Amino acid sequence: MYEPRGTDQDVTHPAIQPSMCQKDLFTFIGSQRLFSEVVLRTIETEFDEVRASRFPDLETWDLVLSNHIQPEGQSTRLLIVDERQADRFMSFLEHQDHLTPRVRLAIAVRDDASATEVVERWGARLSTYTVSVLPMNLNLTAWVQLIRLIDCGAHYLPVCSLGAMQAARRERAPSSDNALHDTASHDAAPATSAKDAREEACARGVAKLTPREREVLKLVASGQPNKMIANELSVSAHTIKLHLHRIMTKLGVTNRTEAAICFHSQNC
Repeated sequence: MYEPRGTDQDVTHPAIQPSMCQKDLFTFIGSQRLFSEVVLRTIETEFDEVRASRFPDLETWDLVLSNHIQPEGQSTRLLIVDERQADRFMSFLEHQDHLTPRVRLAIAVRDDASATEVVERWGARLSTYTVSVLPMNLNLTAWVQLIRLIDCGAHYLPVCSLGAMQAARRERAPSSDNALHDTASHDAAPATSAKDAREEACARGVAKLTPREREVLKLVASGQPNKMIANELSVSAHTIKLHLHRIMTKLGVTNRTEAAICFHSQNC
């Protein structure tokens, strides 16, 4: 997906036309080298009623929003920032006044090493602000499906970085002899309990899956459509649909996105 050719020189994005004003925005912050015109056009092709825009840096994007240069009725739904601007992004999130809970956040990384480095450094804040880590070296189908997952509200981290996230969580765990932290933990118990309950339900559901259903779920979670899964497993697309129906029933979910989230929560 990531195209190393080209330069970091920024180009003027086509002017926003009045007919586009009601479309949600997927906003990319970074150079044209990482977020090429191909990336932007792919987003607009794959997502209905979405316009893709790119800004060279957060300051420029913030200036556009602050001065209401962006047409009325248009709002950012997904904000993806180049890993090279992660420092400024984290500082921006602490003082932001333009983002709402509806805006999904992600940091784009070039490879597994970059993903691990981002999580090691910013693990706690990635969790606090629900910032996903988006690999740019995936095949196109998997990349689009992953963006759909993030757009639906999933908090995604590459498998290679999960160890770093777990270490970050251990480091910020409250001390047992700190009364203030104990109180905060107690106040947060309902939300934590709800999350634990969902994860336990996923664990029970995954345990019920047959080896073939686990195989299908793994491919679904990687972003592959039914036809590609069917080809890989040498079965019909109809058979994959039947597997998916049984998988969702066992997991207690209603769609493939929720099934994928369940899969990733178990680090399968």
